[in-house]
Amino acid sequence: MLAVLFLMAQLSGCSNTRTVYVRVPVVPLPVNLTAETPYPVIPDPMSWGQSLDLNVSLLSALGQCNRDKADIREAEKKRASQ
Repeated sequence: MLAVLFLMAQLSGCSNTRTVYVRVPVVPLPVNLTAETPYPVIPDPMSWGQSLDLNVSLLSALGQCNRDKADIREAEKKRASQ
């Protein structure tokens, strides 16, 4: 009987836990990830060759945007895991 009372006293000691919330500083994303992606100049009038060059430039700009988005997703994953 004494052992049961001792265990009850031990269990009731755990009910006095205290929750403390700590502010976590917000880490801003790097400026290069949120900067506007430059777009190429569109020649006027445009020849077929210039059209191909423009397509390459546009695909390059799109690739840069996708890399920036991937980096933002990675930064958000790191932020969420902290």
